[in-house]
Amino acid sequence: EIAGSAATEVIEGVTTGVEKSWSIDVALSDDLKARGLSLGKTVVEEDSAGRDNRLMLYLIAEQDFTGAIMAIAKDQDGREFGRASSEIRMLAGTAEFHLLRFQPLTDLERKSRIELR
Repeated sequence: EIAGSAATEVIEGVTTGVEKSWSIDVALSDDLKARGLSLGKTVVEEDSAGRDNRLMLYLIAEQDFTGAIMAIAKDQDGREFGRASSEIRMLAGTAEFHLLRFQPLTDLERKSRIELR
């Protein structure tokens, strides 16, 4: 694992009973790392329409952090296809899950990359 990034597992085909796992690369920007954040487990979840557009992040704060985090989704060719943001407030030494919701039409794809800024 590269520092500041994590592979996100997604379970595909749950409704058909066939489960196939694939991953999405999630990486923190240098700015967020410099502000004391690191990334633990990440999970992509489906919305009620079955689209994989919810990103659950486990964030670890080495120092107090207050601010917005923007997630930018890019396909395997580097083209942007979605953004989500959330205001985060964490105290030094804490770790917690945060949910980022992309727009309803966004469907996080296999082999995509999500940059956290």
